Amino acid sequence: MKRLLFAATAITALLFSACQQQQMQQVAYNSKVVVLDIGHYFEPTRGGQGARTPDGTKGGTIEETEFWYRYAGEVKKVIEEAGYTCLICNRGDVPADPKLAATAQQAGVHHVKSPDPTAIYRSTHHPHRIAVGMLSTNYALDQKPGAVIFLHHNSNSEKWLVFNKGAFYCNQVGTRMAQIMAQTMTRDVLDHPQGGMPNNGVPCGVVLRTDGRKGGGDWLNACNESYVPAVITEVAYLSNPEHAAYLNKHENAVKFARTIGQGIVNYLNQR
Repeated sequence: MKRLLFAATAITALLFSACQQQQMQQVAYNSKVVVLDIGHYFEPTRGGQGARTPDGTKGGTIEETEFWYRYAGEVKKVIEEAGYTCLICNRGDVPADPKLAATAQQAGVHHVKSPDPTAIYRSTHHPHRIAVGMLSTNYALDQKPGAVIFLHHNSNSEKWLVFNKGAFYCNQVGTRMAQIMAQTMTRDVLDHPQGGMPNNGVPCGVVLRTDGRKGGGDWLNACNESYVPAVITEVAYLSNPEHAAYLNKHENAVKFARTIGQGIVNYLNQR
């Protein structure tokens, strides 16, 4: 009798788990909400953190957090023009620079204001997942989104070097979204004959990231366990002089940002 009761309890638990998973999948699939996270964070007294150009001699100085404060709103415009809701967050505080702060306010950036942006935090949705920057993911998953995009730029060296293997890093359920975003970026920006970003003919890549390292892999894993497609944008290398020179021009930066937005819309429209 005890064995039968144990078996019945186990089966009930499995059925409940499967039902819960199906519900989570359906919520993500039907959601019209997109959350953008501005990569790394902004510290008012020290400026933006993360990738940056090594110096200002070739195309000007670019810092990835500041870049996305200026242009995340362009990604948002494309998404909302297509009929979806777009929210932007960042784990830092409001920038001290008045113009940057005004741009953030105009774009509706929600500042998560992590007590320590460099510390490791736990997922409130999946407590076994921990990572630097997890508070932004907690905010994102609270919105019950259909997609989460972490806006970053790559950098491989303190010196000017040429790298041409930019990619969209994704979780398992975000593979299709990353592929469509990569196709859109390759078609509309990389090596485009009309003012495209030079990339030596190398198409944008897609990299599946499932590692659970505390530095960041669990951002994507936490999203994956909520069945939410998630992508990190690492297309442009700020240690590539040609990429930096391209992004330093306002019209190019807008095109780059809007292409990321268009890739997200292309995916959402094909679900």
